[in-house]
Amino acid sequence: MVKNLLTIGIGCIVGWLMAGCDTPGRRLRSAAQATGNPEMCRVAEHYADDPLRAQAATFLIENLRGHYTRTFDLVERKTGEKTDYSLFRKEITARNYRAWLDSLGLAVRYRTENDEEAMTADYLIRNIDLAFEARERYPWARHYSDSVFMRYVLPYRIDTEELTDWRTFFRTRYEPMIDTMAGRKDIRGVARLIIRDVRKWFGFHPEALMLKPAFTPEEAMACGRGECNSAADIFVLALRAMGIAATKDMIPVWGTSDGGHVETVYFDELGNPVLLDTGEWLAAGPPRIYRMEFDRSAEAARRFGQPYFRAVTGEYVATSNPRVAFDSVAGPDERAALAVFSNERWRPAVWAERREGKVALFREIGRGILYLPVLTDGRSVRPAGRPFRLDPRSNLQYHEPNLDRLVTIDLTPLIREAERDTLNPNHYYVAYWTGQDWRECGHPIVHRPGGSEGGLAYSVAGVPDGAIYGLFDKRTGRTYHRRIFRNGRGTARRF
Repeated sequence: MVKNLLTIGIGCIVGWLMAGCDTPGRRLRSAAQATGNPEMCRVAEHYADDPLRAQAATFLIENLRGHYTRTFDLVERKTGEKTDYSLFRKEITARNYRAWLDSLGLAVRYRTENDEEAMTADYLIRNIDLAFEARERYPWARHYSDSVFMRYVLPYRIDTEELTDWRTFFRTRYEPMIDTMAGRKDIRGVARLIIRDVRKWFGFHPEALMLKPAFTPEEAMACGRGECNSAADIFVLALRAMGIAATKDMIPVWGTSDGGHVETVYFDELGNPVLLDTGEWLAAGPPRIYRMEFDRSAEAARRFGQPYFRAVTGEYVATSNPRVAFDSVAGPDERAALAVFSNERWRPAVWAERREGKVALFREIGRGILYLPVLTDGRSVRPAGRPFRLDPRSNLQYHEPNLDRLVTIDLTPLIREAERDTLNPNHYYVAYWTGQDWRECGHPIVHRPGGSEGGLAYSVAGVPDGAIYGLFDKRTGRTYHRRIFRNGRGTARRF
């Protein structure tokens, strides 16, 4: 401990003597000393006479805290000794990896390394120098402002991947391709070349082995498959290595479909976001879209529970700032939220900015989505208000069952085209949302073969009007392909 403190002190004194009264140098030295990591004072000393790179180093060092590597080692089960064997092979999947481990007598041992403690001067200096070299070397990279460069080119990581020399890995791969490419060598042209290439050797696969949240480029190339988040990581690192500003935009949960999504976004010459794909996936209705940032934000931590998120929903879809009435007061550990129906349950999607009694204010939430006011402590979710659809004009269309008005609803639009003459109605039932849970309406679904031409193919009678409804499978208790719907003048309309 005494030796470490002495090293920190000597390193920072040397940095002070070399940098004199330079303001970027002083801030860098202060940031380095605050980490308690002697290696960071070496970084401050290295950039003492380079104000621009000192500013970049300060940005990274001030935000080291909270970033980390999450990975694992393969160890011998009998001895615990670490091995060099890799599970990242095309033949190993989420389905069969345990059999591989058993046959080899190996076990997975997880470990976490915090950047503030483990970061070395050599690694950080090399990352900074390569980032600046890309900016100076590639004409398309010179368009970015200092702010965009700092946030979306300079950072040495995008997720919790192991830290490798990924900039050199991708530069070695793409510089020859770019040198011989046809067409304009601008941001979009170079980005498209990189995107096309990555898709040749890495892509989504439902059986991808995801024992850790992020791959290194070498691991990604060896196994060839992952899920949307790990794929986005690889795209971002490849683009940044070639001087193109990039990050990830995340939809934690969809509003009109199951699951969520992570998408790579890069920035054009004017700093405008460009999606990798056409953006058709936005049709699934994002309640909220977040952009991954490297620098911490206390405001983001307060609003979203994640210090590295920034809400960017309004950059893609129309949003509203509704005030929503709740029918109960939050408990001491509960927060007011709006939930969406996803994966057979109500999942919190956006949290209230503030509450005034039983009224909560929400900001920048997507329209065209069915929301349920809930109270949540992070573990459980408690319904706390009337469900409503936020329509394209920002109107709140509430849905609650009218038990005095029973109606017949044509269910045919809910049934998949290929099943409209074969689906057995006795296997399904319609339920409505009471305000606290789903309740079966008690009337059977009627099927009239050929009804698509001569009348209703599938219908249900005796249903309370005005509610939200679900078409459920009696055998599994799950909805039929997430068929949650409303009554649109006698015809089922999906949310």
